[in-house]
Amino acid sequence: MIKGDPVSLASRGTIFALRATLRPLGARMPANRLGVAGARLGLAVACRIWFDRTLPTTPVDVAGPRGRAMGEWVGAVPRAGDSLIYYLHGSGYVGCSPATHRGLVSELARRLDRPAFTLRYRRAPEHQFPAAHDDVLNGYLWLLEQGHAAEDIVLMGDSAGGHMALGLCVQLRELGLPQPRALVGFSALVDATWSLADARRAEVDDAFMSFGLATRMTGLYTGTTHFDDPRLNVAAHVGPDLPPMLLQAGGGEMLSADAEHYGAAQRAAGGLCEVQLWPGMFHVFQVGHRFLPEARAALDAVERFVAAAEKSQVTRGSRSA
Repeated sequence: MIKGDPVSLASRGTIFALRATLRPLGARMPANRLGVAGARLGLAVACRIWFDRTLPTTPVDVAGPRGRAMGEWVGAVPRAGDSLIYYLHGSGYVGCSPATHRGLVSELARRLDRPAFTLRYRRAPEHQFPAAHDDVLNGYLWLLEQGHAAEDIVLMGDSAGGHMALGLCVQLRELGLPQPRALVGFSALVDATWSLADARRAEVDDAFMSFGLATRMTGLYTGTTHFDDPRLNVAAHVGPDLPPMLLQAGGGEMLSADAEHYGAAQRAAGGLCEVQLWPGMFHVFQVGHRFLPEARAALDAVERFVAAAEKSQVTRGSRSA
């Protein structure tokens, strides 16, 4: 748990705006193509309203080891052996794209002084489980094929992208492949059944999304019969062989329960997982780094965590600040 100053004025204004616009609109969206189109538009607008400064991008559309690898490099295209970020965007498996997340990914690339590859994966409802997960694995294998060592890769993801990042580590273990240097999750989904979030929502006033919209949208991808699959049931497949992890979430969002649950499970299994909950903050608040002091402080913590991971100095447990 992060202990710090009260929620900033800028963040309070943002939370008020989200509660007045995105959340009530989302609560009324049906789980059909019209609802998906509306969700995609709303999520894209929410990601792009921050007027972020972006680094140059280079599109990628190539044949990968297990299919077509698509996405973009943010920053300079790296050479084999260079450190890099492998970023998986979120938005319920149905929305957003590398373009919507360029601001956040550019900031991460600047702060960590390395380029980022943001994957364009297949989304629901056009493509259901395990299509996106297959794309995520293919993207990682493509990076290895380009001469990048696993130890040079920091895996990151937000929301559903964070869920896929955790699932990728489980797949790599099953395939006997090397794990990335470290993993960072922003408001990562852990429990695809949403039971943890359901139990937490009475304790928080989630400014970003309604429970109904979240379950309807992710359900378009996961369906109702795959929840025991290790790629989805990630908390049941923790262990000390997974990379050191940092999970950040807003203290005012339902998915704060997911971060706490996964962190506790991973530490109990002997793994390394630092959990940071930022009081009052909303889902993937890090996108507001240009205007929100809490977001900048959270990204400061990411810098420290990655630096420590690369020096093999990550300590066990959850750090207080």
